[in-house]
Amino acid sequence: MSELTFSQFIRRYNGLYKETNGIYHELARHFGLSDSAFWILYTLREAGGCVSQSQLCGDLYLSKQTVHSALKQLEQEGYLQLENLPNNRKNKRVRVTPQGEQLLAQVADPVFAMEERAFLRLSPQQRQALLALDEAMLEALRQEADLILDRKQTP
Repeated sequence: MSELTFSQFIRRYNGLYKETNGIYHELARHFGLSDSAFWILYTLREAGGCVSQSQLCGDLYLSKQTVHSALKQLEQEGYLQLENLPNNRKNKRVRVTPQGEQLLAQVADPVFAMEERAFLRLSPQQRQALLALDEAMLEALRQEADLILDRKQTP
């Protein structure tokens, strides 16, 4: 097997990334949700049903406005409650309502089960290799982005 050129590599790498995102987009649509709402529900299930609004933004790499809009919609539909945090008027705690728990059971739980079944199709060595390679690529991208963004690199 010959070595890939950068052009071949980046096309395949980006294609895989986009196709993976496409699967989750289809799942969100299947459940009648926007991508943002889907990922908020997913993250809430992952976190045990309660996180701060700023934590959601950080975990999802979405803007405050995008998260806020999706949260407001989910709140209006009765799935979430937004509560003020002590001594912090800007950041709110996001808590799942009983109706929201039902939605998580319908949406997040089947997706987590799907992901676990996919995970189990990989050998332990493949799982470790996948994580190690993704982490190595992410670190290389961070370092290269720092050069473009003119940020100081930390050792």
